[in-house]
Amino acid sequence: MSLSGSRIEVPSFAEIKSIAEMKLGLTPCTWQLQSAHNQLENKDVFTISPTGSGKTLTFWIPLLFNNGGISIIITPLNILSEKNRDEANGYGFPALDLCAETATDEAFKVSCYSSYNGH
Repeated sequence: MSLSGSRIEVPSFAEIKSIAEMKLGLTPCTWQLQSAHNQLENKDVFTISPTGSGKTLTFWIPLLFNNGGISIIITPLNILSEKNRDEANGYGFPALDLCAETATDEAFKVSCYSSYNGH
């Protein structure tokens, strides 16, 4: 799988679980590991799970292995987008919440500049 222009080996379930526990302080369950592993293999993933079951962890885990690459997460509600942004930032992942109010030229300049320059 190629991430940020370099070849990396997709980690095993055990490695994903260990890194998630160490970096995020969370222990992913089997379906979360499967989702993250499939994303890291560059497969399309569609997850249906009840509210509060831990779908968001399946977004964060691949970020631990993407070597500073960009992930785009689309959420149906502004409040959920804000929550995801705050959680991502709390885990050390730079994140923006773009919606009608925040999708300004300045926000795009900052995010494009930061991504392009590896920040």
